[in-house]
Amino acid sequence: MVLFLLKSVYILVFYERLYSMAILFGLCGVCCFGYVFSLIYVSGNIDFGIIVISVIGVIFLLLAIFHRRIFSFIQKKRWLKHLITGVLVIAVVTIVFFEVLMYQAKEDPLPNGDVPILVLGAGLINGEPSPTLKRRLNKAYEIYQQNPTTIVTSGGVDYNEEISEGEAMKRYLVSLGVEPTDILVEDQSTSTHENFLFSKELLAPDELKPEIIVITNDFHMFRAKMIGGRVGFTVYAAPSETPNHIVVQAHIREYFAIVNTFLFQK
Repeated sequence: MVLFLLKSVYILVFYERLYSMAILFGLCGVCCFGYVFSLIYVSGNIDFGIIVISVIGVIFLLLAIFHRRIFSFIQKKRWLKHLITGVLVIAVVTIVFFEVLMYQAKEDPLPNGDVPILVLGAGLINGEPSPTLKRRLNKAYEIYQQNPTTIVTSGGVDYNEEISEGEAMKRYLVSLGVEPTDILVEDQSTSTHENFLFSKELLAPDELKPEIIVITNDFHMFRAKMIGGRVGFTVYAAPSETPNHIVVQAHIREYFAIVNTFLFQK
């Protein structure tokens, strides 16, 4: 009788634990997809960050349904257990390291003299700058008011747009009060590396280490400064704040972008 009661308690606790894990994983999966749908609703675009969050959501839902079988299989395969542990440790360490690097890339004191401003593109919504891009452009206008200079708006045509980011950015800046003759449009780039490369061809193709004030979001500034230096600029950082609703998505995307930059120099 005692053994029967102990066994009954064990079964209840065991299955309660499994039930709780299923609920936990299920809630995590639902949260991931809820976040994804909210991002798509606001921006109308699907980028790499959204894809990664969607994949994570699928993994959580699979764990919610099959976690008992999955964990049992992993426990039987020692090499797989060590592999997953190693991947998770590397991921956590590199995430913390990259977050520190991004946090340290703060605003630089602005240089004296006529130093041009480079605004990096950040997507359009129906031909208009996205909320993220508007923050960058507002930052550019703020600096321009203090010291009118040349502004380069850099960004090509997205797959679902009929106008380049560079041209849409120019129109927005003109609506704020920037003189059209003070704006140079770079409308061919499709990456941060090309933003700098093509902008240098517009501004100073033969000059060694020309100075440039770069405006992008705070999370992106570390990588922008690194790429700008490689292309040949002396970069002064003027970061803009990131909208709260895209912080998680932006940092996930930037994690993989930094890895790509370290490995492939772009």
